[in-house]
Amino acid sequence: MRISTPVNKQTLKHHLDYHGWKYLLLVVLAVFGWWLIYDMTEPQAPEDKRIDIFIQSESTADELMRSFTDKVWQDAVPEMEEVNPYMMLVSDEYNATMMMMVHVAAADGDIYLMDESYFKRYAQENIFIPLEGLIAEGRLNTEGIDLTKGYVDCVSGYDDDHNPNAWEKHLCGIPMESLYGFMTEMQVDNRKMYACIAVNNGNDENVIKFFDTMIQYGRGEKPDWMQN
Repeated sequence: MRISTPVNKQTLKHHLDYHGWKYLLLVVLAVFGWWLIYDMTEPQAPEDKRIDIFIQSESTADELMRSFTDKVWQDAVPEMEEVNPYMMLVSDEYNATMMMMVHVAAADGDIYLMDESYFKRYAQENIFIPLEGLIAEGRLNTEGIDLTKGYVDCVSGYDDDHNPNAWEKHLCGIPMESLYGFMTEMQVDNRKMYACIAVNNGNDENVIKFFDTMIQYGRGEKPDWMQN
């Protein structure tokens, strides 16, 4: 068969400009399918006995994450059978975006420690619990933390074409920049990160207890390298 259109850099770019979304969709579906298979076959504790934490970071290591979260686990919710911290790299923006889409679509994860750009993007879609109510009820202690940056305009209404036409401001995440304990204990550069609770976590009572204790453990003295 003869190809009438030559394959070169220009025609390939043109093809990707018009059809690139199809390849992106295939990648998302492939990763989503792999994750579902893994999730369904890997033995796990029941949802109400497990807390999964996704941490976007380039600097921490698995043993540091696990040491920190294990201390919070034993202090806050020792009755949980599993507390699983997972690291998601952000240096590769393409892969980071793909993995975040997979986790959100699969309703994975109970707590997210997220980079600012991802936080702003997903918070407006109402995938995180509004935290102002927990603070008012005394279930979340944020005394001394500047919460201003954690407020996001969240979509609250759509027009007939399903375009957003109304918004409500909610505290969707705790700004972590003053929580120096995360820097010293986990070696996470959290200056532009936010701590959030997934709205569909399925384990509110225990996740909120863990989240509050985690925030308290995250307090600490400013590291020496930040003093200058």
